[in-house]
Amino acid sequence: MFSDIVIRLRSLLRRNAVEAELDAELSAHLEHQAEKYVQTGLPLAEAQRRARLDLGGLEQVKEECRDARGVNFVETFLQDIRFGLRLFAKNPEFSAVAVIVLALGIGANTTIFSVAWRPMTYEDANQLLMVWETSPESGRSPVSAPTYLDWRDQNQCFQQLAAARMSSAALSATPPTLVSAASVTANFFETFRLRPELGRFLSAADFRAGAAKVAVLGHDLWQSHFGADTAVLGKEVRLNGEPTTIVGVAPADFEFWGRTDFWIPLVLREAGGDRQTRDLMVVGRMKPGVTVVQVRDGMRTLAARIAQQSPATNKRWSAQAQNFHEALAGPGVRLMLVLLLAIVGAVLFMACGNVANLLLARGATRRKEIAVRIALGASRWRVICQLLVETLLLALAGGALGLLVAFAAARYLATLPVLQAPGLAPIEINRVVLGFAAGLSIAATFFSGLIPAWQTTSSNLMEHVNASGRTALGDRGQSRLRHALVTAELALTVMLMITAGLAVRGFIRLTHVDPGFPSHHLLTAHLSLPAPQYADAGRARDFYSQLLEKVRAIPGVDDAAISTDLPPVAFELRHPFSVEGRDPSSVAASGVARYQVISAGYFHTLGQIVLEGRGFVENDRQGSVPVAVINHRLVEKYFPGSDPIGQRLVIPEAVSGRSASSAPVTFEIVGVVNDVKNSRLNEPASPEVYLPFLQEPRTSEYLAVRSREDPEPLVAAVRSAVLAMDPDLPITGVATMDDRFSRSLAGGRIVVDLMTIFAFMALGMGSAGLYGVISYSVARRANEFALRMALGASRREILRLVGHAALRLLLVGGVLGLVLALAVARVLRGMIFGISPYDPLTFATVGLVLLVVAVLASCIPARRATKVDPMTALRCE
Repeated sequence: MFSDIVIRLRSLLRRNAVEAELDAELSAHLEHQAEKYVQTGLPLAEAQRRARLDLGGLEQVKEECRDARGVNFVETFLQDIRFGLRLFAKNPEFSAVAVIVLALGIGANTTIFSVAWRPMTYEDANQLLMVWETSPESGRSPVSAPTYLDWRDQNQCFQQLAAARMSSAALSATPPTLVSAASVTANFFETFRLRPELGRFLSAADFRAGAAKVAVLGHDLWQSHFGADTAVLGKEVRLNGEPTTIVGVAPADFEFWGRTDFWIPLVLREAGGDRQTRDLMVVGRMKPGVTVVQVRDGMRTLAARIAQQSPATNKRWSAQAQNFHEALAGPGVRLMLVLLLAIVGAVLFMACGNVANLLLARGATRRKEIAVRIALGASRWRVICQLLVETLLLALAGGALGLLVAFAAARYLATLPVLQAPGLAPIEINRVVLGFAAGLSIAATFFSGLIPAWQTTSSNLMEHVNASGRTALGDRGQSRLRHALVTAELALTVMLMITAGLAVRGFIRLTHVDPGFPSHHLLTAHLSLPAPQYADAGRARDFYSQLLEKVRAIPGVDDAAISTDLPPVAFELRHPFSVEGRDPSSVAASGVARYQVISAGYFHTLGQIVLEGRGFVENDRQGSVPVAVINHRLVEKYFPGSDPIGQRLVIPEAVSGRSASSAPVTFEIVGVVNDVKNSRLNEPASPEVYLPFLQEPRTSEYLAVRSREDPEPLVAAVRSAVLAMDPDLPITGVATMDDRFSRSLAGGRIVVDLMTIFAFMALGMGSAGLYGVISYSVARRANEFALRMALGASRREILRLVGHAALRLLLVGGVLGLVLALAVARVLRGMIFGISPYDPLTFATVGLVLLVVAVLASCIPARRATKVDPMTALRCE
């Protein structure tokens, strides 16, 4: 009979028999052997002891089974998988909850990672740097042509240093189209190590004086306007009215500073030139072995040498080198991505914590199975591996479902223009992102499964075999662990809810910021007159004057005006000025300001208030005294305690539009207007100087139309007025002012929306974790509560016992979360607009929400506990 038992146990071990069969075999053998010894006259206790000693004959079987498992790891792994699948099939509710929770955590992390990890499409992109001129007054600025030439010829850090001047051009077509153009240096494409899609790039011959005008066509325009026709090479188009031959097509994945439709030669004079006209975007490729720190030090040294040679224009100017990716992405983007990654990481931690709690609760029901496995020779690590394989199945299923979520989310995010950046790979689920998701699944396996597996296998074997489920000694340790996990989840929930609340409150406050003028009922559009036809300043002046008359005559139009720019401005350029008659060494003697050339009536059209003096009138035209209007911010900074009206600003000729050979122009200040938030709503207004269009005509202007009602119906009439003036002139950027501000806030809106979604996910997971722990605790204490009621305890007292347990967890988690939230708020101080990082309303609201959650999480299980029949509990006892 003993040999039959050995054969039977070996068979059961090799096929991972279920707990009931193993328990039955062992119990039957122990009982049979004990009966034999009792029949010989031994006491029962001694008979049972000897029967257990007889189990020592199974040691050889145990070793054989261990050897078999070690030799055939693949077979054992497959057996573990089959066993895990059978268990999940028996508990579909448990499996579904665990998979969905992990899917949410893995899906959220994979989605944000697909946005954050987007490599640049350029070869060796880490060697590319943007280089700027900087000054204390204006901050980061494009580079003047003479300074770029000095950098190119004298630097020791770059193997290539290229420059581009961004502009727009009119493409003669039906209908006429305003296209983006970039004038680039001869080494521009070489710096990026590009190959043309078709034809060639610009050659040295294209930059010689008198060379025929040529252009490289942007890939997007080649597809949309020319139908991806390979016969486009050699085709002649008219840019700004001038015949230009297409010699090549840029590659599909190449963008520099936004979409570029045409790349044309940029010819710079090798000597002389104006250093105050800073309009070149400079990009360089570092030499091999050179570090970014060396580049920054070297460029500062070079800028200091140029400042010594040209103190009049470069005295306070230095140089700054910036990672190309950071330059394109914009300020604060890296911090936002890090913040979002940290948030979704916390969500995944909570998901793993909830699954770990589920596994701990489930492990309590599998104690006899685990005990029998260990008794029959399975080592503790072997059992842990089995449990981890089961968790791995859950994590892989959750990862697969999370990938589906990430695919859908990434496809949506890829359609949002605000998340697109030139030179960055598109948002997609590629091999790297798939590898990241797989890594998260494996990490979730260990984090969710290792602690429960270790805890489940840590207690004494015979205590688990002999003890009932409610008295096992492991309950206390597992209970502490479950409480610790839920406390951590609640702490993270508090932190994420407060962070999201602050972000939402700050964003709402931002949307209600007064931009300095009423933005409603205001229609805008952009016009750019072709240079050849409107090269004469008189023609440009006459065109815009007649256009404004036509637009003002449209029914429903209150007023119309033009300006070289309109808020909000994506990239604010500022230029120098000086105050006439002041000591040059004085701090208030000179500075930088943003310039706008506007028509008479612009302040009325936009809704700005003239605080002092007057605005521009039709008599402020060429031949009259040059005049300027300044904003209140400039008065505060450069005319404190004095009247600016009648004083004069000396402005370089490059800003005023005169030839480089003429002297700086002196403008008399005739008015002061209120500040306008031209750049970002969360930033203070910068010093600004307004110049009259009739004195300083421009070809590129924005049209602003103030309507009496909704401006949308006026779009067709405004377009007709423009085409009546020039049927070949494109009109672009038609939008209401409200739409312009809305688009400027699109990036912040997406970040706030994502933070809110993840915060509510955290709230749901934290609530589920708290409910699970309280529910499990109540289920384990159901007999205790019934006995209490049998001894006279009221239902209210039972509810109070359960509620106190939930509130204790909430109190500890809330305090920890509050500490974390205060630390995060200090980091985000500069990103939260208009409110304190310690906003009491946000903190109080989050506390109230979590209190409601705790009450709900405890009331439902507690009500269930009060319905247990006391007599049933007494019979069980």
